[in-house]
Amino acid sequence: MDTQAMGALAPESRSLTRRVSAPFRDRSFRVIALITLIVVMSVIDLYLTLLYITHTGMTEANPLARAMMEYQSPTILALWKAATVVLGVGILAFIRKKRSAELGAWIGCLILGFLMSHWVNFIHEHASLSDGPIMIEAMGDPNWVHMNADLLGPTIAIP
Repeated sequence: MDTQAMGALAPESRSLTRRVSAPFRDRSFRVIALITLIVVMSVIDLYLTLLYITHTGMTEANPLARAMMEYQSPTILALWKAATVVLGVGILAFIRKKRSAELGAWIGCLILGFLMSHWVNFIHEHASLSDGPIMIEAMGDPNWVHMNADLLGPTIAIP
């Protein structure tokens, strides 16, 4: 392609770049985009948590989550997770025009990104440990949780 033809395309491609990047210049847009990532990663975290605690069990380091899991109800755990995420992202959305909202959203994304990398490592390691002695030893850990697969938790007989 000759330089004259490239020069003719350059302003158009610069215009496209400006149009694509324009929304990201607005703090509110960036915060909403980050909130969306937080929600997506939180849903993935909940799905993986429910998958592993209802099938093989897993170690849960978060004492609040462990306390919710003691109810043996995936529904209660999902509602608790949804409530905490909605509260957090709701606050960020409400103050989305402030610098602190953007900082909070970035921190939330980084923390959940770290959690997603932890899940990738956990899944990879779990595949090789399923019935081995290390898995049996892990079950003795006080942080080990396992939940019945029933969505409403333990069956309650109504007299």
